[in-house]
Amino acid sequence: MSHFLNENSFEDEKGQLQSLFARKGVLDGIATGILLFGPNSEIIDCNRAGANLLGATKRELIGFLANDLIWDAVYEDGLPFPAEERPVMVTLRTGKPCYSVVVGVDNAGKARRWLSNTTFPLIVEGQVTGVLSSLTDVTDRVKKEKLLNLLNEVTRVVMFATDESDSLRQICLALVKQGNYALAWIGVPDDDEEGSVKVVCSAGDTDYLHEGMVSWLESRERGRGPVGIAFRTRSTQVENDLAGQSRNNPWRERAAQFGLASLIAVPFPAAGAKAVLVIYDRHIHAFDESTVDELEKIADGAKFGVDHIRSVNQLQSALDGTLAALAGMTETRDPYTAGHQVSVGSMAEAIAMRLGLASDFVKTIRQSGEVHDIGKISIPAEILTRPGRLGFLESEIIKGHPRAGYDILSKASLPWPIADVALQHHERMDGSGYPDGLSGNEICLPARIIAVADVFEAMTQHRPYRPALGSDRALSEISAGSGTLYDPQVVAAFMAVMESADRPAKPL
Repeated sequence: MSHFLNENSFEDEKGQLQSLFARKGVLDGIATGILLFGPNSEIIDCNRAGANLLGATKRELIGFLANDLIWDAVYEDGLPFPAEERPVMVTLRTGKPCYSVVVGVDNAGKARRWLSNTTFPLIVEGQVTGVLSSLTDVTDRVKKEKLLNLLNEVTRVVMFATDESDSLRQICLALVKQGNYALAWIGVPDDDEEGSVKVVCSAGDTDYLHEGMVSWLESRERGRGPVGIAFRTRSTQVENDLAGQSRNNPWRERAAQFGLASLIAVPFPAAGAKAVLVIYDRHIHAFDESTVDELEKIADGAKFGVDHIRSVNQLQSALDGTLAALAGMTETRDPYTAGHQVSVGSMAEAIAMRLGLASDFVKTIRQSGEVHDIGKISIPAEILTRPGRLGFLESEIIKGHPRAGYDILSKASLPWPIADVALQHHERMDGSGYPDGLSGNEICLPARIIAVADVFEAMTQHRPYRPALGSDRALSEISAGSGTLYDPQVVAAFMAVMESADRPAKPL
């Protein structure tokens, strides 16, 4: 039957459509919902599937207008779907079909249902006189897509997290923003006598949460709900109707005030400690088996994230300890430069920050500065501490320390560019440095930064063969060498650091 009518009146066409609806087994036997709307958007007729998909009976639907709020509708992102933008209203207004528009339908006391809505205009003599609308249930597809997107976001959070608390907070935020859940929080056991559960992070309707809300002790009434049971049994607990179960008495009234209808509590171990991820939805029956499986994967992601961050921090602590030990070895050999490498690292860090480099890169540059002279442990102590100027041969021995430092550090599997900085920190932009006579961008940026910090710190510190020369002379030396000896951008950043109030302090 054509949706474009030039010869028949709408009344004739409506009669034919209603006759089709009335034939038992024709339309009521299909899973697709079919609705017939009149020129004022009133529902004239529908099949059984159409009424079921909209959560009503046929008698309840007949006569209602498409823009009547007999049910709440939302977009896929959870935002309200205005009545005037719904497919039937758009088709009545424009005379154009709408194809496969996904609408979330919310009926009080029922789970949200996702429908794909297609509408065609019924046109008589150029005028839109009605709309034929079809509805297909796409709830499973939309839920799977939403959970997949949510899992991808949580994976991204876990992969790039550097802070344990922030990682857990970002997971809760993703559950609310990408998952469209009303509230998400993570709790750990407190050490009080009531066995309270302490909320360590949360997102969404956080005003619902309050101190002492949940206990993990079975002897307490607030410990007999889903969260307390999840803590004790270490198994996922689902409550798909918060208002309908007596065990939820301590929370039912407050949950209703905040529009929370169902929850899931997923236990997970984080760095050896017990934790539970709790998620609330505004609809009953929100957590079916497939949804539970995916949310358990998200809890696994939270566990992995916490364990990963702690492992990285332990490795970082080990690296810091190794570098500190190496720096201490250098200063034992050359007491006159005690604190020099630490000062160079601090100044290099300030320069790198002024250049706007990434925080992880800045940290590695600081670490590079703290061991850049490690090669001096290969130089006889009497040369390092000799007062007065060195002879040619002694100077050549000193010039061997960058290569010696590289050989030591490159065998220690340290992050780039720590070993390269030890090798290149005496190279100069015009190729006049040593040991390889590199120039310009052949010298890595961290080494160009360390070069400036090293010269400044060396000139302003006492040496066996001369007193400290002072900041003014060091600044003049570095400024004069900008573009020839030193990277001009690094020099500009260094000068900005020296003019700022937060310039690095000398170590005691």
